[in-house]
Amino acid sequence: MTDKRLMLCAEMVRGERVCDVGTDHAYLAAELLLSGKCSFAIASDINEKPLKAAENTLRGAGVLSKAELVLSDGLKNIPLESITDIVIAGMGGELISKILSECGGLKGKNLILQPMTRSEKLTAFLYENGFEIVSQKAVRDRGSYYTVINAVKTDGAGREIPELLKYMGALDPSDENARGFILMKAKSLLNSGRALRDSGHSEEAVKKISLANEMILETGGKTMYTVKDMLAFMDVIAPMKNLHSGDNSGLLVGDENSPVTKILFSLDMTCEAVREAKNIGAELMIAHHPVIYHPLYKLNESDPACLAFKNNISCICFHSPLDMADGGINDIIFDMLDPHLKLKKISWFEPIHSDGRGYGFLCSVKNEIMPNDLAKLLKEIFKCTVVRFTDSGKPIKKLAFCSGGGGSDLPLAIEKNADAYITGDVKHDTWITARNHGIALYDCGHFHTEDIVIPYLIKRFSEEFSGIEFVHAKADTDPVEYII
Repeated sequence: MTDKRLMLCAEMVRGERVCDVGTDHAYLAAELLLSGKCSFAIASDINEKPLKAAENTLRGAGVLSKAELVLSDGLKNIPLESITDIVIAGMGGELISKILSECGGLKGKNLILQPMTRSEKLTAFLYENGFEIVSQKAVRDRGSYYTVINAVKTDGAGREIPELLKYMGALDPSDENARGFILMKAKSLLNSGRALRDSGHSEEAVKKISLANEMILETGGKTMYTVKDMLAFMDVIAPMKNLHSGDNSGLLVGDENSPVTKILFSLDMTCEAVREAKNIGAELMIAHHPVIYHPLYKLNESDPACLAFKNNISCICFHSPLDMADGGINDIIFDMLDPHLKLKKISWFEPIHSDGRGYGFLCSVKNEIMPNDLAKLLKEIFKCTVVRFTDSGKPIKKLAFCSGGGGSDLPLAIEKNADAYITGDVKHDTWITARNHGIALYDCGHFHTEDIVIPYLIKRFSEEFSGIEFVHAKADTDPVEYII
């Protein structure tokens, strides 16, 4: 008569006087009275019909004289003074939380709570409202897994609960049934996250997918990340809505459904970097510069895209979106300069989109600096082998900067009355223009002004995903050699 789910609830009853809320057929109350574990039971329900069924069950078991039937919405009509244990089983986690929140007489009572759905909502409620989870177990019954929480009300204040704890509570992942329950929850989260991901809700999707995999790891299982999951997180870091027309970003090589356990990061996807990815067993490479930018008219292994495809290595490249992202390359440059110069952003340097977002920034300088001193500072910040610059001989009060190959944008810096412009890939005629206009121009190198984003990406991915190995490519070096 009593299934495994209710038997687990019965196991957690400690006292002799129990209240079974939402009793339905009163199978639990009858079991507790018949076994002698309890001497008295209140069987309550919100409707008359289940109470009638409960009465029949208790009479048939010969324990009706030890029970009281109470019509009650939750605990509202229950005389709790003499009750030692309260069982609320077979309801959704949110409804159980509501019943508990509407009752003020719970201190000192042993609570046995069995949510049929949304157990994470109940766990969060308990933590946030001053309850202590004494124990929690899981059981497999009729092909599905259920959890039962034993809790007490304390004098302590509520506290914030980590996301992982919401779903796992006090379950022991080494227990077979607990592991089954956790994996069931993880699978549901994973499916929900991927549905969100596929509908374009990247940020919310990544949180669910990441959490699901954390839970899988806690049970000793292997992660279930895909290339498409990593692509979704790149869209969180550097939204594709900021893609510059004509640019090529996104998944450029490979299958979005391929599994991922190791990722190699590099500014450029060179053949050397692809071979490194193959050697270390990375299924995915993530880079700033597109591995395919111009049309390919021949396919051979001297092209890194072809080499990656041949070796089943997927390639994600985020170019202009990463330049324009909040926290992206140009924000990183600002953060590197700001402690020394005390900068204030005036505007994006080269607006591209209707909201003004674009490449680089135009900034005022509180700590004025001479051009030669700024050159020394830039060499230190970017770890450049050399910094090429023109010395205007004037203190720098306003500067502009743009990562990568922004040398051709010097006229824009002059138009905006900047005293200095910091970038890379400066051509000879641009140096002449800088001298003619009396602006300090700095070429810190394309590589050095952009490779700074790779440690940032590794940090963001490491913070978000457990169970994946993130590697900074040894091949990620300046392609230019210098003799000084």
